[in-house]
Amino acid sequence: MKDYHLPQAPARLSLRDALRIRSAAYPWNRAIGSGLATCLPILIGFLLGDIIHGFSAALGAFTFLYIGAETYKQRAKKLAAVAISLTAAMVLGTLLAPYTLILSIVAGIIGLLAFYVLNTLQLLIPGPMFFVLIFCMATGLPLDPQSAWERGLYVLLGGALSWLLAMASWLWTKKNHEKQVLIKSYRQLMAMMQSIGTPAFYQMQHLTVLTLRQADRIIYASKRQPSMLRSHELAADIFYTLTQLNNESLSTDLRNSLEKQLNAVIDALEDAKGNWPAYTKSEQTVVHNLQLELEQAYDLASKATAEESIRVETESAWTVLRNGISRKNITVRHALFYGLFIMIASLLAHTLGFNRPYWVPVACAAVLIGANTTLTIHRAIQRSLGTIVGTVIGGLILSLEPSGFYLILVVGLLQLCVELVIVRNYVFANMFIAPLVLVLVETMNPGNTVSYFVTARVVDTVVGSLIAILAVLLLWRGIHTRFLPIILKETVVNMQELLRAIHSNDHENKHIKKLMNSLIELRAAYDRSLGDFSSSQQQAEVLWPAIMHTQHAGYLLLSFRKNKDKLSETQYDAIQNQLGGILTSLTTRQPVSFKNYDELDLQQELNQLHSALQQLYKSNDIVKLAPN
Repeated sequence: MKDYHLPQAPARLSLRDALRIRSAAYPWNRAIGSGLATCLPILIGFLLGDIIHGFSAALGAFTFLYIGAETYKQRAKKLAAVAISLTAAMVLGTLLAPYTLILSIVAGIIGLLAFYVLNTLQLLIPGPMFFVLIFCMATGLPLDPQSAWERGLYVLLGGALSWLLAMASWLWTKKNHEKQVLIKSYRQLMAMMQSIGTPAFYQMQHLTVLTLRQADRIIYASKRQPSMLRSHELAADIFYTLTQLNNESLSTDLRNSLEKQLNAVIDALEDAKGNWPAYTKSEQTVVHNLQLELEQAYDLASKATAEESIRVETESAWTVLRNGISRKNITVRHALFYGLFIMIASLLAHTLGFNRPYWVPVACAAVLIGANTTLTIHRAIQRSLGTIVGTVIGGLILSLEPSGFYLILVVGLLQLCVELVIVRNYVFANMFIAPLVLVLVETMNPGNTVSYFVTARVVDTVVGSLIAILAVLLLWRGIHTRFLPIILKETVVNMQELLRAIHSNDHENKHIKKLMNSLIELRAAYDRSLGDFSSSQQQAEVLWPAIMHTQHAGYLLLSFRKNKDKLSETQYDAIQNQLGGILTSLTTRQPVSFKNYDELDLQQELNQLHSALQQLYKSNDIVKLAPN
């Protein structure tokens, strides 16, 4: 049995990364679709002799931006909900425009709800900002509460057009999203297999879990093909087997043989021609189990086995949202923080008499999406610099006084450019967002000079960004670092509960979900803590060994669901003893001694976790880390 080598901790985030240009493919399909969704309502309005209402309908085009990797059924439901929500934001903004205090409170509530719903359901792109944007823009239109429902209707029509455009790709592509995400899962399993025995294994393990979680949402929601459901379940089984395999010694020939088998599965999923490679049955139990799982996956992918009905139990969106409401859930706290400072930004902007006060909370909402202190400052820098350059571009465009088809073409091209460059850096996106917003607002608010809009846009954006930075520095800095010990302790508790459930066959699936969520959140909280400022980062980094050992031990425990009948009473008692000692150490923040057990991989991993905590608490590095 080879020793477990802790990988190097991920690198910290730097403020210099704000201007780093990412290497990413240009999303042409998304960009063209969003450009059409934006300019078509304006074109229709122009042809009908009512271009102003065409611009109102264009606001509903933000619906198109919420497409993602999903089935068409999921997309239809999600985009319909987005279009209706944007419509509600327009109606509320128009009705509440005369009431400064109430509109500021409602802006915060909209931000809070949008942030919580989208983050809890893992719909992170493009985020909650557009709901706040529509509401705030409605408050900046000419006061006319009686037109609220009319404006809302036009936004809904624009959203409906975006819905049709987003769903239209089914007519010519009929892309099977379930199959594509399944192929992605098996390719990620290949990357994990190739990393066995290297320091990169634990990062690949984490990425594989995230890939399988994305596949859960898509494949389980479709419930169309039993063979696909079974192939996805086999992918999860293979993941757990690879987790166990990391502690096994693999010869080069055996490693190559396993990779050939997995390649054959991927080829079969992609409908490529190829035969199942011959292999020699391994005498290692874990390796042999992997060989059998890969062969089953190949048979399913190549349609060599008959499809059998599989019952799948999934949680509704309402259930997920309801279960997520907890004071221990950092997403809830982040949503409250997000909504609170949108409200404060709106109140300040109206109280101080800004020319276009709604741009201040919009800028604040866009910047506060950053997951930590450093990323928030990144977005503030990117939004401010991009807006300054973009307003100059917008001023030049408006000075040319485009109208008719030229105006429609400008709007479509600007939106297309936004979606093309946002994958590279948010600065570039804002260079096109700013002129796009200027053109939209100036057209819907005729009678003001170009300099009026340009000056107001720059000043309000900078002020909104500064409010967001101050909010994070004063109230949010280091929050993820402080939550790490809480999440770590909760993860160990969930490991205890799952072990009892596995041993007693009692509500096992419920505890599997709880532990998996804790393991993912533990790593996510650590990754977010890397963007806290230096003192918090240093405090978080001392927990890295404990976090990595906890993650690996958790996945080893999850693998027991396949061989739970082989867990003896003695082994069960020993593991519970180890988990109890670790939990005591986390609770008291003191080193606790207990007997080491070496029979199972999980026991060895828990020994490593215990040693990491012993060293941590003896050095007193954790004193400032864990809140009372």
